[in-house]
Amino acid sequence: MTTSDLGTASANAIRQYLRAAQDYHIDPADALAATGLPSGILDNSVARITGREFQRLIRYLVERTQDPLFGLNSARYVQPGSYSLVGYMAMNARSAREALHLTPEYEAIVGDMGITRIEKYGPHIAMRWICQYDDSVVRPHMIDNVLGSWLTFARWLADLPDGKPERVQFESAAPSAAQVVHYQQVFQAPLEFGAPRNALIIQESVLDTPLRQPDPELLRTLEQQAAAVMADIRQRHPIVMQTRSLLRSLMSDGLPRREKVAAQLGINERTLQRRLQEAGTGYQQLLDDLRREAATDWLRNTRMPISDMACQLGFSDARSFHRRFKAWTGMTPGEYRQQPPQPSVDSSR
Repeated sequence: MTTSDLGTASANAIRQYLRAAQDYHIDPADALAATGLPSGILDNSVARITGREFQRLIRYLVERTQDPLFGLNSARYVQPGSYSLVGYMAMNARSAREALHLTPEYEAIVGDMGITRIEKYGPHIAMRWICQYDDSVVRPHMIDNVLGSWLTFARWLADLPDGKPERVQFESAAPSAAQVVHYQQVFQAPLEFGAPRNALIIQESVLDTPLRQPDPELLRTLEQQAAAVMADIRQRHPIVMQTRSLLRSLMSDGLPRREKVAAQLGINERTLQRRLQEAGTGYQQLLDDLRREAATDWLRNTRMPISDMACQLGFSDARSFHRRFKAWTGMTPGEYRQQPPQPSVDSSR
């Protein structure tokens, strides 16, 4: 297996979706065969697949189930093993704070599906997830799965079955009233759709909650294993994948400068540019690709004002953004936003 522009995903993460598919009378082996994926995912004889392959599988499951809540429903099937080593490390942490801060550092072990950021706002913490996948059908299901899985797993870790966040934010537009009821049943908290991020918002004091079975010695052993796995993953990831992932994580704070990206990759600017050129691309091309991807996603799925998009994406003014967006798509941002929704699943169970 080689990496793709969406990186890789662990078989552990994939099996959560396949367990959920059985609720819809979809045989996991049949789903893998239909999408050209190896059956070894089921017994872990195949440990990882490419991100493109995983995205293809999720799209197949969404279209087969015809359920707009498939991603949300699949969160019920999270297990410690769904997060590979990271899940077992969290199980042995002493507090929610210790478990939480393991995620951004080691999440690539689970896969490159997204980037987790921990952001502090006064007495609140936002556990934010930035989806890396680019299929507009798959993204909302994956976001629902991740936020729902985080909360389900956290309730189990802390032995707090009724634990709930302060609120939950989704970039996607509000679903139907009937579907919102299902979201409320899962999260038991105020919901904000059309938000600027996908996140669980919690009181920082919650992070001091003790977990059910801390074992500091075992945690240290698992961290050593995780560090070795991460070193192998970094070595295998091509420079384009590393740069794209880092750019995505930094863009929420404004347009990242090349020297900052190079420094975080542990190389200088000249080396970064040379290695990207050897891979057939360049820094500006990657940045423009991600700006286009972010702009089209925000226009489809959020109510963010176009002037705010222009600023967030580093354009000097809205007119410059309009010109660039029209060059990308042949339409102005306003025309793009007014397009009819793309066909997607529309029936409920």
